[in-house]
Amino acid sequence: MPHDLLELLAGDNDDLTAYPALRYSPRLSVDLLLRTARTGPDSLRKAIANRPSLRESVISVLCEHAGAAVIRILLDRNDVILTQAHQAKLSCRSDIVATLGLELAGQDALNPDGLMGQFLHLPAPLKAKAIAAAEMTSLVKQAQAPAATPAAASNSGRLKLQDALLQEALRQNRSRFADLLGQGLGLPRATCDLLIKQDQAEGLTVALKALGFSAGQLTTVLIRLAGADLSLERLRSLLRLNKTLSPGAAEVLVGQWLLHDQGAESVETPTPEHTPQYQENGRREIRAKGKPLFRVSKAVRKSGT
Repeated sequence: MPHDLLELLAGDNDDLTAYPALRYSPRLSVDLLLRTARTGPDSLRKAIANRPSLRESVISVLCEHAGAAVIRILLDRNDVILTQAHQAKLSCRSDIVATLGLELAGQDALNPDGLMGQFLHLPAPLKAKAIAAAEMTSLVKQAQAPAATPAAASNSGRLKLQDALLQEALRQNRSRFADLLGQGLGLPRATCDLLIKQDQAEGLTVALKALGFSAGQLTTVLIRLAGADLSLERLRSLLRLNKTLSPGAAEVLVGQWLLHDQGAESVETPTPEHTPQYQENGRREIRAKGKPLFRVSKAVRKSGT
């Protein structure tokens, strides 16, 4: 069949017409494959993923845009090796990690940063691996730059933030609690809303550990915000997590959430009349610039260990 005709068929608006050419023709232009992999739909991406041979650039676009069913085709192919760049793209996609996390980890296609950054979307068996990666990163960070003694003003501000969060939890004011949590950790509002859902209790435990919450304070928050759906066994497992997780590892995990949420909208800056009383004027100025009240260290965020 003439090459020009194959190109026309593969680029046809009708999926049933385009599929056979995309799937079987060995002579299609890379530009056409890249364009189709980028724009979809997934039915045509499946045709591309099943082609006899694939360029790395095409695989890269599929990793960035394709759905879980298409990515599974790539994982099942013996002749396709995902590079670190491909793994990084997959690790940044919470939808893929939530669906294919175990398969990605089984093929070492999920890097440590991806495990930590997508902690909230990981299936339960992988959360332990993410915590182990965070503990290792924290140990390396401490060895490279021993932690300095926090300033008294910083400790005072953190205690006031903890008290404010506890008060909102006692009132069961989830919206205000999410606002304060975002201000304290610099996380986007969407992430904070996700954290206070009952099925994200592990993530909330990690976030509160990063803010220095004690076991008693954590118990209060969990019971008030999720007590109706939280079994005693689950509560005990969360308290065990709080006990075994180091503060440094909690900060590492939150730091990776920040990196993976760079594209999300930042927390809205409150107007002066709604600014919490526990914050000093200097902290208002910091927050107005879009910075968290308690910054996770740059060494933690940049560490690729």
